[in-house]
Amino acid sequence: MPRLPPSLFWRASKEISPLAARLLPVCRDLQSAANELRWIREHVKSTQSPVPDGLRFWSLVEKRATGVPLQYVLGNQPFGDLDILCRRGVLIPRPETEAYTLHIANILTKSSSTPLNILDLCTGTGCIPLLLLHSLLASPSVAGPISLHGVDISPHAVRLARENLAHNIRLGLLPASIQGPNSSSLGSGNPSQNPNPYYTLKFTEQDIFSPSFLSSHFPSSQQPSTQPSTQSNPQPTSKDMPKNDLDLLISNPPYISSSAFTSRTTARAVRQHEPRLALVPDPISSLLTAYSRESSHSGGSSQKVYESCHPADVFYARLAEIVGMVRPKRVVMEVGGWGQAMRVVRGFVVDGWGSHNSFSTHNMSSGDGSGYESSESKSGSGSGSGSDGLLGSGRGQGEYEIEVWRDEPAGENDAKHWAVVDQREVAVRGRGLARVVYLVRRDCWEEDEGRKG
Repeated sequence: MPRLPPSLFWRASKEISPLAARLLPVCRDLQSAANELRWIREHVKSTQSPVPDGLRFWSLVEKRATGVPLQYVLGNQPFGDLDILCRRGVLIPRPETEAYTLHIANILTKSSSTPLNILDLCTGTGCIPLLLLHSLLASPSVAGPISLHGVDISPHAVRLARENLAHNIRLGLLPASIQGPNSSSLGSGNPSQNPNPYYTLKFTEQDIFSPSFLSSHFPSSQQPSTQPSTQSNPQPTSKDMPKNDLDLLISNPPYISSSAFTSRTTARAVRQHEPRLALVPDPISSLLTAYSRESSHSGGSSQKVYESCHPADVFYARLAEIVGMVRPKRVVMEVGGWGQAMRVVRGFVVDGWGSHNSFSTHNMSSGDGSGYESSESKSGSGSGSGSDGLLGSGRGQGEYEIEVWRDEPAGENDAKHWAVVDQREVAVRGRGLARVVYLVRRDCWEEDEGRKG
């Protein structure tokens, strides 16, 4: 990071305030320092405290000057039309997350599904299901009911998510929902007893790597249909698994490797102040013991997938397994850039993530050669035979279509509209960097395409 010239500090002190000069090292320019100084002053004026306003203002500026993120200093962050409370120990919502949340909400408003069932894994502050709820309730085309469920391993995150639901109800940004005997049931309960019967929303603490996770949420996913077979000890395929009534599985999981987290590729403020638990997956070796307890169902395929995947990608391998068992209509997975997006795409389309039988890859037209080609795509090809994978062996042949969304998925496409992974074309939508890997079940994709036509 380049050093700031002394003249900039002089200008900040003279043109704005001496305190603005204190913020320059973290803000990096005069306008940002002036904005943050104003927001801190407005926060002090709008909140009550026994501490005198002047002293509180100075102390918050000093706190921010040490590098504490502004969201932790102020205690909140706008997210769409909502106000999300932020506290240390829980990841701060990002604008890119807001953009794709609004985009998938817009897609869901055009869906014919009713009721809508949504599951958010690694929910953090609860910002994703809360904004989805707000957007869906605002749409006249969604008749409800809407059922949302946010899951996180952190008890601090779950408490904050529940508080954010109550907070936005108090602000009038969300309609009141039923309140049970304790705060944990806020937003959940019997819809028929609900003063606003259009939704239920609950947040629960659970480890998605737990062997009991799937059976506790989707009992039917553990019971593959039995098909006559001449094979000895046959393994179920994704097609044998019953479909569940899950309209959307969405997740912003930890996706930074341990080495990247400790290097300069991760911002210092993130390393020092945001929770590592929400950013860095556990080592693969620590997950294999839990997965060995599930091997009777997966035939050992889970362990092989985890042993071979990139350290930053272990959550995507787990999400893929959940997708293969539950078969939701749509899946949104936030990723950390092009390299990871292409690895995740490759996991699905080449390595057979989410399927219980691997599948071969077939060559596809590479267009005019102007698309993005992942370097990972040249490192090998899928193994096995047959085409039982979730994404089949070619466009239009699998159960799911796959896309990559950029930071602004609703924006006009950048020049490159597709990526190539092992000579397979993958649609790329929007503007900016790769931000989401999106799966849509073929029946829903055909419905979406039919509306476009």
